[in-house]
Amino acid sequence: MTKPINSNHPYWHAKKTVEESAENILELYLSYYHYIPQSITDGRKVLTISKEDFLTEEKIEKIISETPLDMELAFHSKIKLENGEYKHIPMIDMSTGSSVQLKKLQPYIGEELYKSIAWYKSGRSYHGYGSFLIDHKEWISLMGKLLLTNKPGLPPTVDLRWVGHRLIAGYSALRWTKKTKQYLQEPAEAKMIIE
Repeated sequence: MTKPINSNHPYWHAKKTVEESAENILELYLSYYHYIPQSITDGRKVLTISKEDFLTEEKIEKIISETPLDMELAFHSKIKLENGEYKHIPMIDMSTGSSVQLKKLQPYIGEELYKSIAWYKSGRSYHGYGSFLIDHKEWISLMGKLLLTNKPGLPPTVDLRWVGHRLIAGYSALRWTKKTKQYLQEPAEAKMIIE
């Protein structure tokens, strides 16, 4: 049985970003995955969904409800356009639960992207979603900039292993569920203002 998507779930930001995009979006991607600590592998069952189905709440509710109990559902940054090209929704997986640390990103990723990010508390840290699409070259540049936010000798700002996995895969992905014991909560909108 499906249940309504919480009003503070990241789906609503992703939906708004897709709806407001000037691009002719054809399809989006989600995946069911097993989390294996300290693993190099990133085993996923990728789900391809049309733009129309992605914008239909009931379709996403069904995909969320069908997440196997030993797996999690993730949303991918990579979006296929009608002309066959791919773009990305910028995504960030922080390594900190301190909202103060989020401000460290601005000098690295630029004011426009920084101010467009919607933040979600993921349990131990934050997940960030941009509000516009970028091309693949810009996505690679963003991932490199995220690595540079971590300073030697200081606790990491961004999750380094997440960046590594995402660069290997060629797209970002952030968790949308809490089905396993590995995680503390389903991601929920962070009630704060980032200046």
